[in-house]
Amino acid sequence: MLVVALASLAAPQSALARSTAVLSYPLAEVWPTAVRFVRVDRGYNVREKDEESGYILFDLVEGGKTYKASLELFRASDDQGREATRAVFSIPDLPRHYEAVLLDKLSAKVRDERGSPAPPPPRRPPGERAPDAGTHGPQKELVR
Repeated sequence: MLVVALASLAAPQSALARSTAVLSYPLAEVWPTAVRFVRVDRGYNVREKDEESGYILFDLVEGGKTYKASLELFRASDDQGREATRAVFSIPDLPRHYEAVLLDKLSAKVRDERGSPAPPPPRRPPGERAPDAGTHGPQKELVR
């Protein structure tokens, strides 16, 4: 009995399929665009959304069937050090390419609405450290 339970735990799970992309725009700019993309552009029924937690649960209709899907948005940094958003689509019961297509279309919509991403922050020369907190200017002594 224990062997069967362990074998089922080791079996691959299709429900873990997720597709991810990093968008080089701050989360505050991506969130409203993502909601419009899911609700208006794609016409999906939004079951639940929470901006603070960064998720949208929606129903995707394909081939006459309805599939539960989600979009999660996380604060991130892109490879150039800009404030960015990690977007994760998950549609467990459909092939992964459905998620990839949605990511591509969401990325294009964000780019169309927001324009080019902000330039990356200036890079520090090698060996230069960021200033430590507490070393900004002269120290003041507290008098009691």
